[in-house]
Amino acid sequence: MVELDRTQQRILGVLIEKEMATPEQYPLTENALVAGCNQKSNRDPEMGLEPFQVHGALVAMMSDGWAKTATSTSGARSTRYAHRLDAHFTVDPQEKAVLCELLVRGPQAPGALKPRVARLGFAGTPEQIEAVLRRMADKPVRMVEQLPRRPRERDNRWRHLLGPMDAAHEAGAAEAHELPVVRHSVAAPDPGAADLAARVQRLEEEVAALRDEITRLRDGSD
Repeated sequence: MVELDRTQQRILGVLIEKEMATPEQYPLTENALVAGCNQKSNRDPEMGLEPFQVHGALVAMMSDGWAKTATSTSGARSTRYAHRLDAHFTVDPQEKAVLCELLVRGPQAPGALKPRVARLGFAGTPEQIEAVLRRMADKPVRMVEQLPRRPRERDNRWRHLLGPMDAAHEAGAAEAHELPVVRHSVAAPDPGAADLAARVQRLEEEVAALRDEITRLRDGSD
């Protein structure tokens, strides 16, 4: 399987997202793809791709079997593009929703994925989402992997394996690998500190979910 670079990953994620969230707009024109790749909401990291960058990535993706030209259901004459994820993997709608969010937002824990995959039709609990992730990790060609837990994180994040991580996300994963182990020989660990860290992590996830919901409502009102 040919790996996708960061631009191609974003394009694939946007194509899947629009197919699932706004099927009436799918397949997408190049202009719609540029806008979808560069939008400020539901993206991490934010990108500022130029049209020529998106066009070049599409050409490479079509050559490698990740994208194709398609006819619009509305009969519009502009060239439109669709993904070819099914040429590489057999996925159900739940797996596709999870992969989409990992492509457009980077590594995430099941709790953070919960409100985000819900907008794509997968209203699952964190436990159900983790079960889907483990199923994807057990495929003959693995689609995802679990990352080491970072400091103050309550849950492990997962990343897709369709290409390398973004530099910022990769730095965070490296920090988890390289974190030194500190052993205290005098005082026993304070259980209250662990509870506080878990509570902070939970609050951060709730704030992220609220931000996603506000963004979804704002986008829907435009």
